[in-house]
Amino acid sequence: MCETEKLKNFFKEENYLDTVENRYCLRKDYTNIDDIYEFLNQNAKDNYKVIVYAVNEVKLGYYNFNDDKKFIFPDNDEIDEKYIIELRLFNENEEIYLRKDNDINSYNARIIKDNLDKSVTEAEKIITIDDASTLFGEKVIDKNINDKFVKLQESGRKISLIIPSEDRAKYYALVTRSYITFDEKTGQAGIGYYRYLDIRPQVK
Repeated sequence: MCETEKLKNFFKEENYLDTVENRYCLRKDYTNIDDIYEFLNQNAKDNYKVIVYAVNEVKLGYYNFNDDKKFIFPDNDEIDEKYIIELRLFNENEEIYLRKDNDINSYNARIIKDNLDKSVTEAEKIITIDDASTLFGEKVIDKNINDKFVKLQESGRKISLIIPSEDRAKYYALVTRSYITFDEKTGQAGIGYYRYLDIRPQVK
């Protein structure tokens, strides 16, 4: 039995999606990035959903390459770069991930591109597994946000989250993709790294 089939059998659990696949992927790592916007101007060539982890908040929205390369958030606010800890731009085909370095003055970055043709230079064939994690709360109506966003709220608690989605459902999930690597000495499989893939309606 091949490694892919073994992993398909191992991950037959309800919380995993039925997507254990072999893909040609490309991962690139970057260091000493001083200007986030310049880095995105050079590398972000599509439309993405966005999650910003900042010192004072978590903010979700969009990055629209086709609309002057702008970030769009439900409050029409801007990103205050000095407070950013992590920034993730993601879609079905790639993720751009930036994380503040320990010196606090620069960022490290990683770009993962999936579903490439095997002829692409440096592309590596790798097993991937997709997993959907339900976000807290149920959809509630909020006339103050536009139809590109959905507000989730937990009943009984004053906790809410506004997420980027044009789909309408009661529950939603954050889909992640894990990349399986193998130890060179033992051959043991494990999750080498992962990325965000999408925010989708969740069926409960």
